[in-house]
Amino acid sequence: MIASILIPRLLLALLLVVSLYGAWASWVGARRGDERYVRSGESAIYLNLVLALGAYAFLTYYFLTDAFQVAYVATHSSTAQPPLYKLSVWGGMDGSVLLWAAVLGVYSAACVWLGRGRRGALMPYVTATLCAVMAFFAAVLVFASNPFRTLDFVPAEGQGLNPLLQDPGMMVHPPALYLGYVGWTIPFAFAVAALVSRKLDAEWVVAARKWALVPWIFLTLGNLLGAHWAYVELGWGGYWGWDPVENSAIMPWFLGTAFLHSIMIQEKRDVLRTWNVSLIVITFCATIMGTFLTRSGIIESVHTFSESPVGPVFLGFLAFLAVGSAALITSRSDLLRSPNRMESVLSRENAFLFNNLLLIGIFFAIWWGTYFPVISEAAVGRRISVGPPFFNQVLAPLGLALLFLMGIGPLLAWRRTSQRQLRRQFAVPVATAVAASLVGWALHVREPYAVVTVTFLAFTLATIVQEFVRGVRARGRIHGESKGVAFVRLISRNRRRYGGYIVHVGVACVFLAIAGNVYVTSREATLRPGDVERVGPYTVAFRNLKVRQAPNYTAAVAELAVTREGGKTRYAHPEKRIYTAGQEQVSTEVAIDGRLLEDFYAILLEPLPDGTSARMKLVINPLVGLIWVGGLIMALGGIVTLTTPRPRAADRRPARRPPRPAEREVVTAA
Repeated sequence: MIASILIPRLLLALLLVVSLYGAWASWVGARRGDERYVRSGESAIYLNLVLALGAYAFLTYYFLTDAFQVAYVATHSSTAQPPLYKLSVWGGMDGSVLLWAAVLGVYSAACVWLGRGRRGALMPYVTATLCAVMAFFAAVLVFASNPFRTLDFVPAEGQGLNPLLQDPGMMVHPPALYLGYVGWTIPFAFAVAALVSRKLDAEWVVAARKWALVPWIFLTLGNLLGAHWAYVELGWGGYWGWDPVENSAIMPWFLGTAFLHSIMIQEKRDVLRTWNVSLIVITFCATIMGTFLTRSGIIESVHTFSESPVGPVFLGFLAFLAVGSAALITSRSDLLRSPNRMESVLSRENAFLFNNLLLIGIFFAIWWGTYFPVISEAAVGRRISVGPPFFNQVLAPLGLALLFLMGIGPLLAWRRTSQRQLRRQFAVPVATAVAASLVGWALHVREPYAVVTVTFLAFTLATIVQEFVRGVRARGRIHGESKGVAFVRLISRNRRRYGGYIVHVGVACVFLAIAGNVYVTSREATLRPGDVERVGPYTVAFRNLKVRQAPNYTAAVAELAVTREGGKTRYAHPEKRIYTAGQEQVSTEVAIDGRLLEDFYAILLEPLPDGTSARMKLVINPLVGLIWVGGLIMALGGIVTLTTPRPRAADRRPARRPPRPAEREVVTAA
């Protein structure tokens, strides 16, 4: 065992050395214009991939073979642990840092491979930046968080993975989040390359745009999977509790969304140069900030690791990134001045700018609420916690404003919008919004938040439908295509624009699901066999309480017969599990009867000493399924946008007749 442990340790040491060499060689090659050094730096990137994946493969092997002499394996695995969860080597701090390095190796190699022969002035600096970031994580693995440390003895049994993480969703949720977190390194590297090389036109933006879409898609899926895990595993009845680590995962998403919108303005009008460079730097810093939060122990959370020396290391790296990037941006201020200006408030670029301000406002509100306990302790010596009410009250109006602006943006033209265009573009969405609010009122939707959400939602969806309808009609007239063919080709010929609209549809679904929170019904009761409880339209009969034995836990299982207003009876089996590996730990397994527009959600709070009764919590969650549907639609829209091909001459067919002014933008999209 000792001999085999030396191999992955050597791989990590080589990863550090090769990363430092790759950063140096790429920098020298760029400054001297020497292709030999540039190619050598690129080779270092590929070697980094092999070294990082090799070390990760060794750690996975140790988990699968119960190599408990490795301290990290003994702490996060056990012989009774199902094989599936032995693959989740990211369940602790050391393994998660190694996963970060492995994912960074994949991204870096893909970036260099796909960028070979392109953007010669930028790529050597991109390579140098990627190697420098890898060198930091390799140094953390070698000196502060080495997953291959060994014990002086071989334990007979390991402590096992945290029971909360023993859920199938956790096999995909952390990797998806890491693919999102780490992916922002690539557009950050392009921004640094543009600043260092003084190539600050739209070239770096075009290069970084698709690389920004990839982590945005994975962050969308990662947050969606995390919300689903919290919904089915934590047993509190909801999907988002404004936990500090949840917040750390969503903050880069909001910043990345702002960046993807604002770079469109730079590509179209060549403005917001300083804003875009600063925004991608802040986005990358937010990923490091989230990593620091989970590994510093400064804030308590079910997701965080215990306090360790890694926290200060990440804080130092974050400070270096912030100060270094600020100095670099300041030194290039003359080159970052935009040659053009915003021409009118009523323009699409201004709508995107306001969109950015709202997204930044949401980010800052979440950041402030997350770190306020630390800030208050530093300022007044007393830790003051901020709970969900703060986030809900502050973010609700910002979110509604964002939803409304999401509908306004597509209705405005670039540069300026005439009064005639305003009347023509806004007529249908405004009428739809008014009609929706009246219908909602007739259906007893009276809660203010729900009323405003439904109104703005109808406005935004009407805008999107109007854009699709006009685009299909324009293609039909110009190319003589049927509606079905025109619809497919409309999206395929302008995937960036219409992929964005698909994302907006997904966001609308999520907003509607969140609005359903105001109509949640919940009840707690102590139930004995034969007891019947009524919750909303559901009748719940408590059948029995049984004990089930599994290889690594003992579970108390309640059986409930659930009937919705005379319909078919379904059975729900919520559990309370006690895991026996290592220290005894308790987890809650909820039972969910999912329907189209609502979920029946049962929680076994506590089995009573008599062995036949239990305290139960029964919840009716309306519209919660739209969270998962909306998240998937958002990811789909991101994928459609990501597959946007380069424009080809064959795609630019001449129109049969010159379009009228009001149709020009639709015809261009078609």
